Amino acid sequence: MTPNAAKKIIRQALEERQLPFARLTARTVGFVDLARDSKIFVAIHGWQPNPTWDELQRVAHSNGFCIEDKP
Repeated sequence: MTPNAAKKIIRQALEERQLPFARLTARTVGFVDLARDSKIFVAIHGWQPNPTWDELQRVAHSNGFCIEDKP
């Protein structure tokens, strides 16, 4: 999985649910000291609190990455 692929998955999920957002950014965070692993985080900029957040988190986790909101 690449950061761009993760953004595409979340973009598709947001558009399918007709949820507004300003833009998406993604980054890979390394956890060398803890688990010698890394994780992709996709930030949803312009996110308005919405009950579908849990559903979006499930989509992200099932694809091996995390999401975060940036209001």
